[in-house]
Amino acid sequence: MKITHIGHASILIEAGGITVLSDPWWKGPCFGAQWWLYPRPHLSAIAGIRPDYIYISHGHHDHFHPGTLKTFDRRTKILVSARAGLTRPLQDLGFEVVEVTDSEPILLGNTKVECRIVPTHGDDTLMTLNDGAEVCVNINDALHSAPDDVQERFIALLKNLHPRIDYLFCGYGVASHFPNCYIIPGKDREQTALKRQQYFNRKWVRLVRDLDPAFGFPFAADVVFLEEDLFWANRITHNGERPTTLFRSCHPDSAVEVIDIAPGFSIEEGTVTASVLRVPLEDSSIRQGYAGEIERANRYGGTGALQIAEVESMLRRNLAASLVYLGDYSGDYQFFIRFRNVNGGIVIKKSGRKIEVRFIESEESGAYDIVYTTRLSYLKWAMTQPYGDEILFVGSGGIFEFKDKRDAVDNLQREFLYLLRHSKPGGEARRKHQIRLVRSAKDVVKKVLGRYERDLYDLGAWTVFTK
Repeated sequence: MKITHIGHASILIEAGGITVLSDPWWKGPCFGAQWWLYPRPHLSAIAGIRPDYIYISHGHHDHFHPGTLKTFDRRTKILVSARAGLTRPLQDLGFEVVEVTDSEPILLGNTKVECRIVPTHGDDTLMTLNDGAEVCVNINDALHSAPDDVQERFIALLKNLHPRIDYLFCGYGVASHFPNCYIIPGKDREQTALKRQQYFNRKWVRLVRDLDPAFGFPFAADVVFLEEDLFWANRITHNGERPTTLFRSCHPDSAVEVIDIAPGFSIEEGTVTASVLRVPLEDSSIRQGYAGEIERANRYGGTGALQIAEVESMLRRNLAASLVYLGDYSGDYQFFIRFRNVNGGIVIKKSGRKIEVRFIESEESGAYDIVYTTRLSYLKWAMTQPYGDEILFVGSGGIFEFKDKRDAVDNLQREFLYLLRHSKPGGEARRKHQIRLVRSAKDVVKKVLGRYERDLYDLGAWTVFTK
């Protein structure tokens, strides 16, 4: 078996006379103009090659990237989980789709190469490939952000399926804008970003330790933010702490060889054949090497009055669909949506159980509990497409600025974000007090059992404050 790292979550596996490529993404950015591939992909490894199969792990655009898939020969077959919900969109792109039933092995082509695709957590999957001599496990994003009990379940499953794992590829990245897109009084933004990255690094270390492969590789976190609002976060998330360094410090006696790979790295039959490793990210190198992409990422264009009126109407419809839930919130608030390159914006104001949405031509300084700066196109996508809000949550679709630290600690932004989503729970009441009591009781039990998991989107818990 030979494996070459192409970039981000994409690896090329050559085994038993066939080729399997995973999660190709390199034809432009993803999540609008938010995520950009870094380092550059090693495309020479697939030049002139028509992969026999492409494995798509899940629907996030850095894994299922239509723009990149369109560059492939349609004779290549696509491997997906039967439960992934990706068959129709892939067929619409012109591909033959091979649906793999939960954990059931299939033989690829006329070979003895055995493939399993296992649904895991949050609509994600992992893939195992066994050519009879070696086993590769591609976890991608499937487990490093999952709760401990979910990790334990799939660690046990994988060890049962494959007592010996040769190559383990596992994600470790901060797969969202949270909490770096939040400006809060007294926040230490760099320490906050580092705290978040360190958490996922430790999850990676735990998975590698327990699965005990011959080789462990961190990947699927190779992105940079090129909008000026978030450019600062690149250096912290890439350089602050590497998961391989942490693994060696935590488990110095482990026989696992962990390697901090970069695009172009390859390994064959247990021997590294191209030792291409990660190097520290430098802001100056990104600004020089990605000058065209930076210009594109910060190009906003104009927004007309009709477009704003359309989004305002969408917000009103969303409000009508979620008014029962939002009205249950005990406090009052005033939010402002500021569109880039537009004078004025949209005010959302709650007084008692009454909530109003209106456009104003000029922003009132200091009048709002949260000011959200975004592109109008992102907001429209979030409110019209199933799972469209991922452009705000998984990507980095805007900047939230709080007037008061206490509102951030209390996660006031959740009221705002609930309104921006496409899917609503059907006008349900919040039953806030009851929900809080149930959640508190469950948290106490989990703490006693040693299974308490942090809320990954609790802004107060993840923010480091200097004062």
